Amino acid sequence: MQIYAFTDLHGNTKALSQVKEAVQREKPDLVICCGDLTVFEHETKPLLSRVNLLHVPVLMLHGNHEAEERFRKACKEFPRITFLHKDIVTIDGWTFLGFGGGGFEERYPELEEWTKSKAFKAVDWSRAVFLSHAPPYGTTLDNVGEGKEEWHVGSKTLTTIIKKHHPCLVLAGHIHECFHAEDKIGKTFIANPSPHGKLFNLEKLQ
Repeated sequence: MQIYAFTDLHGNTKALSQVKEAVQREKPDLVICCGDLTVFEHETKPLLSRVNLLHVPVLMLHGNHEAEERFRKACKEFPRITFLHKDIVTIDGWTFLGFGGGGFEERYPELEEWTKSKAFKAVDWSRAVFLSHAPPYGTTLDNVGEGKEEWHVGSKTLTTIIKKHHPCLVLAGHIHECFHAEDKIGKTFIANPSPHGKLFNLEKLQ
């Protein structure tokens, strides 16, 4: 299965056009957005409409620039877009989990509580992709230090989940300085796909 992921578009229609060109060229099975599609919800529906016109199923998270309930409601107007915050879907034998919003905290009690649910515990993590707006703590995706100095600002809750469950892939955004960053936690591949996006072949990551 191939997925094309992008994050933190912030209303950049030029970058969205490049995503469209890549999707038409690569023909992925699924498109993913890890949040912050907008700049504080400006032009939400026009941007969602353009994403919907990619003509590929889309899994969408909200970021810190979107309010959860308003964004959820807006996504429902577009048939190809699934709002995935605190939800789990299975597509072609792969399980996708999403947790959006935030980006400024080390701990997320709401996420920690969700991990106790039966649905979360039943996931086949060897064929799972976790989508987050906030990056995992202690990786190249959350390091905003300069030179040899490291300064990590990500989610310790997410890092704990990765170390416990070992999903195949984790995609996250939020930290603009870390666009295109890639790393691993154990066997889990993690990446910030940037506003321009990146193609991932899930079978090759197993």
